[in-house]
Amino acid sequence: MRVTSGFLKGRQVTLPKSSRIRPTTDKIRLALFSIIQGKIQSAFVLDLFAGSGIFGVEALSRGAGWVDFVDINVSSVKKNTSDIDIKNFRIIKKDFRRFLKSCEKRKYNIVFIDPPYGFYSPREILTLVKNNEILEKNGILIYEEHINTDIDYSGTGMKLTDERRYGDTMIRIFRGEQ
Repeated sequence: MRVTSGFLKGRQVTLPKSSRIRPTTDKIRLALFSIIQGKIQSAFVLDLFAGSGIFGVEALSRGAGWVDFVDINVSSVKKNTSDIDIKNFRIIKKDFRRFLKSCEKRKYNIVFIDPPYGFYSPREILTLVKNNEILEKNGILIYEEHINTDIDYSGTGMKLTDERRYGDTMIRIFRGEQ
């Protein structure tokens, strides 16, 4: 995949070797960053199920203060961040459940979640984020999933604030309920 914006503009991005991995396309990523552009500067960002790390790299290129890349396979993230001059990020090789239950009380302004489509329970992930107080009070959580995936978020402590469809991809933006 060739990137059209950010630090990696014009470069080929290394992708994890898995049939379940499908990176966020340039079109979707640029649309997302257009929606959240006023929230990126100096933000603490969590790129959960990071895959190639392209979302977090884009956030860094737009002025994020810190990015945590979390995935069980971090080889692609390491390759795609190896020549970035700034080092305000951390790459964490860990299962999402273990990470969310033990992330040292760190809070994020932006949480980006892009699991392999249909493989994990969105309700479980949203509940873990809320119960472990990962999201800052005015933070946003962006969840990317297949359009046919039903996300029952009732009782998760999350409030759906926006929903956008891009081909077979659905982007849902949540805030923590106050």
